[in-house]
Amino acid sequence: ILITAKITSSEEFMKLAMIKDAIERRIEVPTKINLFCPYFPNARQDRIMVTGEAFTLKVFANMVNSLKFNKVIIVDPHSNVTPALIDNVKVITQCQVIQKWKELTFRLQQCSLVAPDGGAVKKTEEIAAYLNQDYVRADKKRDLNDGKILETIVYCDNFNGRDAAICDDIAENSGTFILLAKVLKTRNCGRIVLYATHGLFPKGVDYIFEAGISEIWTTNSFRSSFPEDSRLKILDIDKLCE
Repeated sequence: ILITAKITSSEEFMKLAMIKDAIERRIEVPTKINLFCPYFPNARQDRIMVTGEAFTLKVFANMVNSLKFNKVIIVDPHSNVTPALIDNVKVITQCQVIQKWKELTFRLQQCSLVAPDGGAVKKTEEIAAYLNQDYVRADKKRDLNDGKILETIVYCDNFNGRDAAICDDIAENSGTFILLAKVLKTRNCGRIVLYATHGLFPKGVDYIFEAGISEIWTTNSFRSSFPEDSRLKILDIDKLCE
């Protein structure tokens, strides 16, 4: 039995726990119950930054582990810390997501790949190897006091009119991508494509397009509904389990 859970709150976790309990009480023979949790909540809280705060990701992982699933399938976790904390985990990587959709593969082949920061380099390298092409790295300098981005650095002076594709795991407020797009547009770049496996977009997407990003590709791993916009390409995450 496979349970798909798009968890966005603690209430959703309680629903998951009750569903698993109900299933176990209903079935009469031992049955393997697997969990497909494509977006694993609190993935970016994967370390303790300030003494005294909670290790949020570990707390949630422990809650999932307490349900004792046969297998837990997650998609493109933010870092290696997440799968290290989950029992019986199977990871579907960012590159494997892209391989599933040929239209996305084709679109990325038309672009120069851009890793938005150091944390995205390894995943972008894997995508570049799959597409048999190079990639461009970007970095960001932050103010250590408040975390604000002071400068975005792109290690390419001229894209020669070629489209650029920014690839990352999570898009929430998208400040990193917007600042990066501004720099790319000064480097003779064509259209700018954003691929993010998990599109949270709590403020919508209009302001992202207004900032100069031409297309957004994402999955419905977190949100069930999106605004209708031809520039917004939504991939059905459930197809990864077919």
